[in-house]
Amino acid sequence: MVHQVVRVKIKTLQAGNRGFTLIELLIASSLIVIFLSIVIINIGNLYEGFLLKETALGIVRTLNRARIIAISERKPVILKIDSSTGSYWIEPENLKGIQKTFIKNNFKLESTTEGIIFQPLGDNTGGIIKVIDSRGRLFTIAIDKFTSKITVERS
Repeated sequence: MVHQVVRVKIKTLQAGNRGFTLIELLIASSLIVIFLSIVIINIGNLYEGFLLKETALGIVRTLNRARIIAISERKPVILKIDSSTGSYWIEPENLKGIQKTFIKNNFKLESTTEGIIFQPLGDNTGGIIKVIDSRGRLFTIAIDKFTSKITVERS
């Protein structure tokens, strides 16, 4: 019987192939921390922008609701706007499910009028409502007095 000899070659670590040095690990972890901090800051900005848009759309929904109530109930309905408290609501207040809505603390509400009156035939007094955040970004909501068309612009 002839025995064959099998030789296995095992690679050992060579001098230039020992892994990462401490400085390389520190640089890599520093870059990861910088990258993550940039991402977290941008997520915060996106979230505030989302809240601003949602606040503006909430006002638009309330405007549409006031118009629909005025037409269906056949009586004038007023969307009241209080810039000092940052709130808006529909009057008359005895309507079911209607309550005063307050915007977020860091947002500001501005209006050209204290209220927009919606008439039973669909027309209204018109006006402009602005929602401004702490960074100065704003949404402008304009209500046409003849067609009741609502336009929203971001500035």
